[in-house]
Amino acid sequence: MQELSSSTFLYKAEVDGTHELFLTLDEDEAVDSIRPTDANGNPVAAVRMSLSDGNISGDGRTGDDLDILKGFPLMAGHLLAQWKRDDRPPQEILKFFA
Repeated sequence: MQELSSSTFLYKAEVDGTHELFLTLDEDEAVDSIRPTDANGNPVAAVRMSLSDGNISGDGRTGDDLDILKGFPLMAGHLLAQWKRDDRPPQEILKFFA
């Protein structure tokens, strides 16, 4: 995790061992979401997951790179669950499968 501002945090995730995905968790009330981003935290797609209810909005198909979006719902869901459980941004996205 890299803190971009007092309310925005950047995460790097590996998806299925095939590619990297960067996500920002933004606690600012005006944004209140998790979004796919580039390595610098700049949004790369119109899709986002709400921190308040976990719903995904935006279609992610209008010119967005679908490889970037692959794994976004799963990684964003793990990040959201940890954020809600700990009531703060986690240091890293952790999910283990047995």
